[in-house]
Amino acid sequence: MEELWRAALALPEPSGTHVWLHGDLKPTNLLVREGRLSAVIDFGCLSVGFPDAEHSTVWDLPPEARQVYWNTLDLDDLTWARARAWAITVGVSGISYYWRTYPAFVAECQVRLQAILADAAAR
Repeated sequence: MEELWRAALALPEPSGTHVWLHGDLKPTNLLVREGRLSAVIDFGCLSVGFPDAEHSTVWDLPPEARQVYWNTLDLDDLTWARARAWAITVGVSGISYYWRTYPAFVAECQVRLQAILADAAAR
């Protein structure tokens, strides 16, 4: 994980413009009806920034879905690496911040970090 984080620190800044970000775009904030996305909920973390952060929750998905996501959006390696850095940030900070108060989220963060390591090893 440390190696991935250090590599992320050396990444160039995104060149695009800032956009509106949901800030907590994860499976539990997506509503699906008849197999299709029907709504996005919980805009408590709404902000403005580079879109790479919104891809960070892709590591909450199964590996096959993560690959479909990558292929469908045609994400480049730099975007993927920056998104992974955001995912690491949320995972690590979530574990330390919620260790005693929100064990379900700690478990979610641990699974996310494990998925990041597995994904990086497979690429």
